[in-house]
Amino acid sequence: MVQIYSGTVLALIFVGFLFRRKRKVHIPIMIVSFVLDLISVFYLELSRDVIFKAYDTISKELMQIHLLFAVVTLVGYGIAMYTGRKIAKGAPISALHRINAFCFLTARTGVFVTSFWVLKV
Repeated sequence: MVQIYSGTVLALIFVGFLFRRKRKVHIPIMIVSFVLDLISVFYLELSRDVIFKAYDTISKELMQIHLLFAVVTLVGYGIAMYTGRKIAKGAPISALHRINAFCFLTARTGVFVTSFWVLKV
């Protein structure tokens, strides 16, 4: 069930990416995606204590890879929000926003793929 939710959020992120040139659609989709992702992180940790359980059931290396993707995703959200707000106000930093988008999409996809092993707990 968690993977279905996460996959839906990831699909929503890609829809937002497809509408990147239509700010009135792109911005709300990405904000909703961020909120939904944060809700899932809080849910998993508060209701299932998933991080500590996962450490006991999977290899240290896989957990480190998953956490690396997760941290890069969260940092990417922060950078995207910062640069996105600047772009919306007319600042010429769209190159940084695009580079971040590539790194973010890669990391968020990595979180989704590795979650199939991490969330077996």
